[in-house]
Amino acid sequence: MKLSLEEKRILLGLNITYYRRAKNLTQLQLAEKVSVSGNYISQVERGFKSVSLATLAQISETLGVEERDLLDFSRKKRD
Repeated sequence: MKLSLEEKRILLGLNITYYRRAKNLTQLQLAEKVSVSGNYISQVERGFKSVSLATLAQISETLGVEERDLLDFSRKKRD
């Protein structure tokens, strides 16, 4: 089944939340490390905002994961 853009944004946000929590970072701490606002991270994690490739790369580097891990929309991490 093909995912809609909205579904992809939501799943990306869930993945970012998963890895951020695994690193014991708050949204504000992640935001500061990536040079964006805490509100922006909150909106991304809830699927309300899209991220640029540059921001995605910064987030993945900060979280210590590959970009592909953030874009892995399989259910294995959320189950």
